[in-house]
Amino acid sequence: MVQMETQLQSIFEEVVKTEIIEEAFPGMFMDTPEDEKTKLISCLGAFRQFWGGLSQESHEQCIQWIVKFIHGQHSPKRISFLYDCLAMAVETGLLPPRMVCESLINSDTLEWERTQLWALTFKLVRKIIGGVDYKGVRDLLKVILEKTLTIPNTVSSAVVQQLLAAREVIAYILERNACLLPAYFAVTEIRKLYPEGKLPHWLLGNLVSDFVDTFRPTARINSICGRCSLLPVVNNSGAICNSWKLDPATLRFPLKGLLPYDKDLFEPQTALLRYVLEQPYSRDMVCNMLGLNKQTLNIAQHKQRCPVLEDQLVDLVVYAMERSETEEKFDDGGTSQLLWQHLSSQLIFFVLFQFASFPHMVLSLHQKLAGRGLIKGRDHLMWVLLQFISGSIQKNALADFLPVMKLFDLLYPEKEFIPVPDINKPQSTHAFAMTCIWIHLNRKAQNDNSKLQIPIPHSLKLHHEFLQQSLRNKSLQMNDYKIALLCNAYSTNSECFTLPMGALVETIYGNGIMRIPLPGTSCLASGSITPLPMNLLDSLTVHAKMSLIHSIATRVIKLAHAKSSVALAPALVETYSRLLVYMEIESLGIKGFISQLLPTVFKSHAWGILHTLLEMFSYRMHHIQPHYRVQLLSHLHTLAAVAQTNQNQLHLCVESTALRLITALGSSEVQPQFTRFLSDPKTVLSAESEELNRALILTLARATHVTDRPVTYLYNTLHYYEMHLRNRESLKRKLVHAIIGSLKDNRPQGWCLSDTYLKCAMNAREDNPWVPDDSYYCKLIGRLVDTMAGKSPGPFPNCDWRFNEFPNPAAHALHVTCVELMALAVSGQDVGNALLNVVLKSQPLVPRENITAWMNAIGLIITALPEPYWIVLHDRIVSVISSPSLTSETEWVGYPFRLFDFTACHQSYSEMSCSYTLALAHAVWHHSSIGQLSLIPKFLTEVLLPIVKTEFQLLYVYHLVGPFLQRFQQERTRCMIEIGVAFYDMLLNVDQCSTHLNYMDPICDFLYHMKYMFTGDSVKEQVEKIICNLKPALKLRLRFITHISKMEPAAVPPQAINSGSPAPQSNQVPVSLPVTQ
Repeated sequence: MVQMETQLQSIFEEVVKTEIIEEAFPGMFMDTPEDEKTKLISCLGAFRQFWGGLSQESHEQCIQWIVKFIHGQHSPKRISFLYDCLAMAVETGLLPPRMVCESLINSDTLEWERTQLWALTFKLVRKIIGGVDYKGVRDLLKVILEKTLTIPNTVSSAVVQQLLAAREVIAYILERNACLLPAYFAVTEIRKLYPEGKLPHWLLGNLVSDFVDTFRPTARINSICGRCSLLPVVNNSGAICNSWKLDPATLRFPLKGLLPYDKDLFEPQTALLRYVLEQPYSRDMVCNMLGLNKQTLNIAQHKQRCPVLEDQLVDLVVYAMERSETEEKFDDGGTSQLLWQHLSSQLIFFVLFQFASFPHMVLSLHQKLAGRGLIKGRDHLMWVLLQFISGSIQKNALADFLPVMKLFDLLYPEKEFIPVPDINKPQSTHAFAMTCIWIHLNRKAQNDNSKLQIPIPHSLKLHHEFLQQSLRNKSLQMNDYKIALLCNAYSTNSECFTLPMGALVETIYGNGIMRIPLPGTSCLASGSITPLPMNLLDSLTVHAKMSLIHSIATRVIKLAHAKSSVALAPALVETYSRLLVYMEIESLGIKGFISQLLPTVFKSHAWGILHTLLEMFSYRMHHIQPHYRVQLLSHLHTLAAVAQTNQNQLHLCVESTALRLITALGSSEVQPQFTRFLSDPKTVLSAESEELNRALILTLARATHVTDRPVTYLYNTLHYYEMHLRNRESLKRKLVHAIIGSLKDNRPQGWCLSDTYLKCAMNAREDNPWVPDDSYYCKLIGRLVDTMAGKSPGPFPNCDWRFNEFPNPAAHALHVTCVELMALAVSGQDVGNALLNVVLKSQPLVPRENITAWMNAIGLIITALPEPYWIVLHDRIVSVISSPSLTSETEWVGYPFRLFDFTACHQSYSEMSCSYTLALAHAVWHHSSIGQLSLIPKFLTEVLLPIVKTEFQLLYVYHLVGPFLQRFQQERTRCMIEIGVAFYDMLLNVDQCSTHLNYMDPICDFLYHMKYMFTGDSVKEQVEKIICNLKPALKLRLRFITHISKMEPAAVPPQAINSGSPAPQSNQVPVSLPVTQ
């Protein structure tokens, strides 16, 4: 090392030494050009000899020493001469250009204050950077951009000219025609340094922002039109795909690549999360959207607190408080009651699994409610908070719950006593909630010997005295809500809790003596026949309900062990069924039923109890999550193989339960569950039963009428047998009429089929079937739009979704709409086209300002129908691609990216069929299953490839399919590869059919984005052959994708300035250089 430095010192000091008189009078003595040249040759000769003897490992160190030596000089003449030496060393092939550039730019002593050094450095880099490989150019761009940030905002105008040398290098790197690197690399480095909203350094002027703007078309190609307005139907099979994923920290869409996407795509998608949270039975979808995994919560360090989820839950509570101000009644089954019930369930789940922090939420609620005067809903809010407090206060610190008292001070400003409510009404349990909270807090403080004991608030004294007095009454009756109040108040105090809970349990168990006969031979059951009413169960806190269901399960297990010949009491069975609908008690509820109770009863050979439990599961339970149903199927298969179960009645029950489970499962629900129970997915469910495997995979042996799920039965039958029923309109009508008509007496009017259908289709003659007009389809779509928008009153009657066939209004609306459409005496193709025409034709019933919500509804409906209904979209796309606006350059004189921008076209009333079809196709494909999307590659290669000949057509196809590459990459890689190759095949078509491409830069930018974000090298082999056949201009731009060792750009024609890229500068020429991959 020392020897190398000594030798270098002697070489360079020899050529820069000057006479004393030159030092004394700087600038007065001039070397002739010949003298300069002689010195340069002499210096390089000596250095060449030295460099030849150096090992490869020492090269970089050697160059760094030279740069340090140059930067250590003070004489401008010496510095300039040494830079000339470096330049000549690179130009003659002595030094590698990348190493020289990196050593110069990375030097600590390259500072903007040394303006001559700064200017000479960047002039040299500008001169030799053409010989640097593309990855090296990317790295240099990054460092140069960082160096420019060291220049302050105000500098003397005298030095600006020299500082601009750095800008010249950046301009050359960004010059499209120079092709020093993929422009995609450059924009990535720029966006890392200058993310959305951050302005570039003043030295760079508009250079960087203009360059970034040239990538807006690429960002648009990768964007789903109107994505921020698209909403799922919760618990619909399409809702569990990757389309709805959000970043759990920011709630933004997980956009691929650092492209300048439209501003709304960078915004937090609070409206989407809020909409999903508002839907009953949405918690699994919320977890899927935000990547929250409750499985990891056994490990403390894996707690996944999600502040954005907290914020939305708080906002939902505030919204419920606002709604309560305007609603007169609460316990009428109205929207306010349903909303508070749902909120309670959501809050318990997300706080229990520590995705949300209880104290944080309470403080946030206080902040958002302060000064609002919203107090009509205060009892309901306290009821929601009581649910969590009573169930978790024993395991957590008292301090976590004290913020509730701050909320109490805000919402209960009364100075006088609050009167005791009418305890004959279920709402009374909400009115007592705050007092119950205080009792739990006080009990915790006593148990912890805490100094934080809080005296009973003055306004709650009458409530507290009433509870204490009720506790002294040892004979509690079931004719009011006193028992529920006591259970809620004292569930954490075992001494006081035993009395009211005992009264509940005794009611459903019977006294142990009385028997009642059941159908069958010598069948007797315990005598209690009246189950606990739903209003009472709803009035119990989660903690109390958990105690009750635990007591019931323990009782059943005890009876199973005793091999009792007496059947379970009807009241116990029905109460247990009702308790199992509460998702907030899942761990002791359905989870305990499937994984503990059934196996225990089975092991005890208590066949009578087992029979009862299976019938209970078949007929009395709702909205069971798919993984529990698959788990039960596995149990049933084991059970069927046991000899003792060969009693006809029990065996039939096992078969019937299994069949009902199978027919209730959708294929998208089954598939994710296989690997949860089996290490080898090839065995699927059962190694012995091929029939069960086949039934499960097909999920449809739809040979049984499922009366408790009439719409599901109709939907599955009409969907699965669409081909067989296609020309049998009267059979379809009779089927729908028989099933829906049989329910008219126990369903409210308007619950299912539209009035128009009931009036026109049900009574149509076979020889003159009814053919609906456009207005019919518009009204049908509008019904789903209004349902999803939460319109009040809604298109369908209110109901308790816990006991409904579907889990929420939108799921109900979607399925009844599909049933009606499939039952029409019209072909699937005609129905599909009519649905598309709702937005593709001018319709007076479709409001312009809400068009994306209508497209969303069409996307949901059409993808939930059989293939003939949605495949017509392909014909519409072909029609648009073949239209004059895309096939003829003279037809549309303008910028194609404006032509394809649905939002801009719609807002400016300049919409065209191509932008509308694009937006509608995006809405449909966004809601499609991966199975439906997997037809796109075939559509591209067999239908579109032969007709795509123009640049506009090519760009339209890229816009159409580009946004779905991310989903194909995640769910169906083979399709992504096929699409990637098809994109290049289309480009070759267009290149061969065009004399010149005006938009080759956006096209190439998109193809680089596809390579680096999605396909990688998976399509390299096919793509290389295609790129070799492109014209020189395209070949030059795409050369970094291939392994072609050298490209000759001499034949590149001058580029048009309107190519969506910065105009080329006169001093920038393409450089011929080797390319490494």
